[in-house]
Amino acid sequence: MKITFLGTGKGGYPTLTRNCSAIMLECGDGIYLLDAGAPVLDLMTRLEVPFEKVKGVFITHMHGDHTAGLPAFLTACSWHYTDCSFDVFLTEERGIAAFREVVLAMDKVFHEDRIRLKKAEPGVLYRDENVTVTAIPTAHCQPYPSYAYVFEGEGKRVIFSGDLRRPDAPDFPVIALEEPSDAFICELCHFTTDHIFPIIEKCPAKQVFFNHVGGRVVEETLAAVEEFAKTAPMKVIAPDDGDSYTI
Repeated sequence: MKITFLGTGKGGYPTLTRNCSAIMLECGDGIYLLDAGAPVLDLMTRLEVPFEKVKGVFITHMHGDHTAGLPAFLTACSWHYTDCSFDVFLTEERGIAAFREVVLAMDKVFHEDRIRLKKAEPGVLYRDENVTVTAIPTAHCQPYPSYAYVFEGEGKRVIFSGDLRRPDAPDFPVIALEEPSDAFICELCHFTTDHIFPIIEKCPAKQVFFNHVGGRVVEETLAAVEEFAKTAPMKVIAPDDGDSYTI
């Protein structure tokens, strides 16, 4: 299983060094996206990703920094990459309707027989020959739905927190504390490092990746991660855009 961090930046907008949230997971012969912040299509193209291998797109919530790259991605996979066939899980019915209309407005045709927009629901959401994906509700944008995701495949388990609720992550996914994982990908934008590090220390994860890096000064947040990594009971990394790791 391979994880590539396409965009690792904080919410709302890109910076000179970090794009908006998007992660690519490769397992077996499949490719899976977790969130689709802009410019996900461009980033995947530059990596020469075989788009016909994309099997699923999993959106944590509807905020623009996690979804703004989706219209271009859907349009390209509908009309240009004609071998594409995959499911796209969005958290709200109105999101499904809105993205359908955007693609139709841009391209006039949307091949929904191949690019299937679906509503995410709690529990086992997706299963194929490579992975099983479970959606766990969070409270990031209550009363609207948002999710953490668990990917299991090739004998590995990866937990992705998605965005959590300010200011102290009361919706931190319990599974990350109670069950071992090969990798836990945790956002680091909506709470302080002083609050989240003691929680992370309790996680039975082999390694933790801090993604969606925020804070008032990103450099200070990254410095705090570097210090935490020296004493943490697991491997701790704050990836840059484009970094890949084999789990």
